[in-house]
Amino acid sequence: MATVRHVTNLALRKLGVLGGGRDARPTDAADALAGLQGLYQSWIASGAFGRLYDRMPQGTQYVARGNERIMRRAGDDIEIILPEFVSDGIVPDYGRELRSGYYGTIISITTQGNDTVVDIQPSQPIGCVQSPRDGSVVIITDEATGNVLTSIYDGTLKKWEQIESLQQDDEAPRSTADASGLASCLAVEIADQFGAELSEVTVSQAARFRMQMTHRYGMRRESVMGVYI
Repeated sequence: MATVRHVTNLALRKLGVLGGGRDARPTDAADALAGLQGLYQSWIASGAFGRLYDRMPQGTQYVARGNERIMRRAGDDIEIILPEFVSDGIVPDYGRELRSGYYGTIISITTQGNDTVVDIQPSQPIGCVQSPRDGSVVIITDEATGNVLTSIYDGTLKKWEQIESLQQDDEAPRSTADASGLASCLAVEIADQFGAELSEVTVSQAARFRMQMTHRYGMRRESVMGVYI
């Protein structure tokens, strides 16, 4: 796993605007980070991680599944659980296959007076559905504030990573798959911003990374229901 700093620095080196062994200037690092966040958002919007399904939960707790776009209605107090990893114990509940000994990120969104408060508590022991596929996405939209919280699941680390709050020393989502390929994609994304030329190697590495991400040959097959017309 590579940090955001490592990925952004590597992208800037691929563009020839940063020397080896050096860290980017704060302004360049901030621009590259913004470009990386935009890259994740564009991949989600394009369906690179799969289609998203809209959900508007009822009640005070909701267990998210992979690739859901969840609306928190104004005034509702709700806990949204993002499942991470499970034990082998199966506990039947609500007609779904739930498992014991489970850890997940709990996102609580509450209204306190005139303010909306978001609290994120990672790795809490809970009973939950089985872990999502690598690269799954959950988007939480707050109807009251319009704020959006986007999380991408890393199947290797078994954890969710938030996009909007990324900092330089945070782990970069999707970097476990291919940190150099991710940096190449970022280099392609921000090349015009820095007035830099792209090498054939960088373009090739970026194409390879996008193919790996969308084809998902390294992941298990999912059974799908056939549709016949």
